[in-house]
Amino acid sequence: MPVLIGEQLAEDLPQLLTDQLDSEQPWDAQVLRERLPPSDSHHTAMMELAEDKMAEHGWDMVVCVTDLPMRSGKRAIMADMNSSRRVVVVSLPAFGAMALRRRVGAVAAQLVADIHRPGTPQEGSAQHRQRRLPVLSGRFRRQTPDQPGVDARISSRWGVARLLLGMVRANRPWRLVWSLTGPLVGAFAFSAFYLLNSTVWEMSTTLSAWRLVLAAVGALTVMTGWLIVYHQLWEPVGERPRVEREQAVLFNATTILTLGLGVAFLYAGLFAVNTVASLVLLSPDILQSYVAGQVSVGTYLLIPLLVTAAGTVAGAIGSGFESEESVRTAAFSLRERERREAFREKHERRQGPLEGDEEGS
Repeated sequence: MPVLIGEQLAEDLPQLLTDQLDSEQPWDAQVLRERLPPSDSHHTAMMELAEDKMAEHGWDMVVCVTDLPMRSGKRAIMADMNSSRRVVVVSLPAFGAMALRRRVGAVAAQLVADIHRPGTPQEGSAQHRQRRLPVLSGRFRRQTPDQPGVDARISSRWGVARLLLGMVRANRPWRLVWSLTGPLVGAFAFSAFYLLNSTVWEMSTTLSAWRLVLAAVGALTVMTGWLIVYHQLWEPVGERPRVEREQAVLFNATTILTLGLGVAFLYAGLFAVNTVASLVLLSPDILQSYVAGQVSVGTYLLIPLLVTAAGTVAGAIGSGFESEESVRTAAFSLRERERREAFREKHERRQGPLEGDEEGS
């Protein structure tokens, strides 16, 4: 996703800067795909790499677009700017899941314009308000942090909530539908069995609406929980320093939402297939002998709803044939997997060899 956003930013930034600076100076933007290193709290690793690339290509300034989440306390950082280095670092997860192109363009244009114009105005001053892009008002907070190497920062007023949505989007939960063959095959196989079961026909037309909804929600919960527990995707929160506990909570929340949405996409696709199959295979004359009341369109929706719920629970069993690595690959992006692995290794190193030997014994 950073590559796509970077290409879109290269298209939009010249016009945004022309409008922002109100000048006839032509702007040109180029895209370079480079693997940005993990950064410390000052993002010096990214900025140093950006400086090297700036000198190598003869650029005037650099905007780094990364999918690494950046935080300052409980506030999600959208972008940091260093005017002396002439570098802007933009963190995509803090932008959430909607309107990324417009928001990233506005934030990058704001900070690049600040670099181009000498001096960074103090927050709250008249010059500060004049330089602020309209799209940033009310949504994002622009400030001058008391932090070496950062002359201006834009953060989200939604904080961790927007960061969480951005991390879930980066994981692309819809990929889970076709990435896990075990649950998919199990769900389809058992759905075919239940679809031809007259007991399921009777139950689906006699159960109340809230029971059917509860069955669907329960099936989604069972499969999501099974994937997390069986494949050890839950990060322990206890016995960690406070900062790491907050990060572990964020990882766990991302896991629940990513897998929950992925399973929901699977449920929706399976429900659509079962609905079509019921229309083809179950004639009204056959159903009339088993269901309560008259066969109607609702009958052909209620039966697949219960069949899909049962098939989804069976699909959870099929996930047991998937390896832990395959589930992690399906559920998380490459950078997310790298962050989680580094997070675990850091925790294991701090525990020391004695605790590690006890766990292994």
